[in-house]
Amino acid sequence: MSEYEIDEETKVIKKCPRGIIPIHASVKKGQTVAHFPKEACAKCELKNQCYCKEQKKDYVVRVNLKSIEATKQREKIECRCEENKSKRAAIEGTNSALKRGHGLSKLRVRGLVKCRVNVGLKVLAQNFKRFARYMLERAKKAIGESQGGSAPVLVQ
Repeated sequence: MSEYEIDEETKVIKKCPRGIIPIHASVKKGQTVAHFPKEACAKCELKNQCYCKEQKKDYVVRVNLKSIEATKQREKIECRCEENKSKRAAIEGTNSALKRGHGLSKLRVRGLVKCRVNVGLKVLAQNFKRFARYMLERAKKAIGESQGGSAPVLVQ
C-alpha cells in the first residue's frame, strides 16, 4: 500500500509503483478505488506483486483507508523506536553505575524528601567522579604532548 502514491488530503491514489496514472480514482465506502488501463497493467512487470484485480474494461485497485493509516502509524513507530533505543542505551550505563557504585538500588532512608535528597547527592557524586576523570584525562594529554612526563592517577 505504501508503494502507491496517495494524496494526503483526499486519500485518492495518484500513481501506481510503476508510475502509471489511473483513468479514474475515487473514495467509496472506506476504500480508495483506482481504475488503471488494461494495456498498461497487462504488460507490467510488477503485476504479480500488485493489488490490482482484472475486470472487463480495466484493472482496479482497492485499498482500505484504515490500512493506509495503519501503515503510516507503523512507519512512525519504527522511526520512534530507533530514537528511543539510542536514548535508552545512553542512560542505561548511568543507571547501572549509580546502582553499583553508589547503592542506589537499596536506599537506607524513608520518606519522599529524604529519598530525593539522597538520590540527588548520589547523582552529584557520580557527576563529580566523571568530571574528575575527564579533567585527569585532559591533564594527561596536555602533559604527554608537552613533556612526556607523568600525571596523577585517579584511585577509585
